[in-house]
Amino acid sequence: MKDIKEEVNDFLDKCSQLKRSKFIMATTRIKDLLISIVNSATLYELFHAVTEGFDYISAKRKCLIVSHEGLLDRSRLVLPEDPADKLAFIFCLLVEFDHNTINFNEFLRRFFPEDGSYYSSFHSFCDKVIVPFEEIIADLFRDERNEQQSAQQSAPQADFSGQSAGRADAAQHADPGAAEKLSAVSILIAREKNIISGLNISERDRQDGVSMLSELERAIREGRGAAADALIRGYEYYSACHNNFSQLIQLLVSAMEA
Repeated sequence: MKDIKEEVNDFLDKCSQLKRSKFIMATTRIKDLLISIVNSATLYELFHAVTEGFDYISAKRKCLIVSHEGLLDRSRLVLPEDPADKLAFIFCLLVEFDHNTINFNEFLRRFFPEDGSYYSSFHSFCDKVIVPFEEIIADLFRDERNEQQSAQQSAPQADFSGQSAGRADAAQHADPGAAEKLSAVSILIAREKNIISGLNISERDRQDGVSMLSELERAIREGRGAAADALIRGYEYYSACHNNFSQLIQLLVSAMEA
């Protein structure tokens, strides 16, 4: 049975194979990439989390842009800014290619016309879509992929209180699900930032909330329990000042105790 590092490396390897493949093999490599997700419990749960509740139909209307210029239609792809939504959108798009509900060749011709050749269109697609897909996963699991770095990093604790860096580091090695929990934390916080961006509040308040969330994620990743606990209390007060809009803390606790 593969460990998390092997599963993630297998996914990243499949991304590299897709980017290096000939155009004629592209859909086969896309299928291989999706299979690597299904075969990984960690990645499967991650993509389940980001796609649950994700409005792919609306996202397609926003991301697959067609503009009319005279007699010509010009099409372009704009990926979501939010990392969780970006993962969800790319995943759903790849599934559509795999199921042929969107024809991959036609998609390239329309959204990546380049010089008119499928070769150029395919490589432009990889740069625009597969590279950020790969980079987000590599960043989420950077500690697990680097054993020496991982040994120096700390795992979050369910109650966020009283953990020294040394104790949190030991907990990470003792808990094989720590990486899944860290991924869940990153996704939840990314979604919370997206929620804040849509609130009817001042720009200063918005920046305060986003900054607090960034510090909270950093504290959890570094195992600074006392700092994380203080930030959680501060964020609860922040939410209370804005009509108790957030359910983040309950979701974080549930994720960490899973």
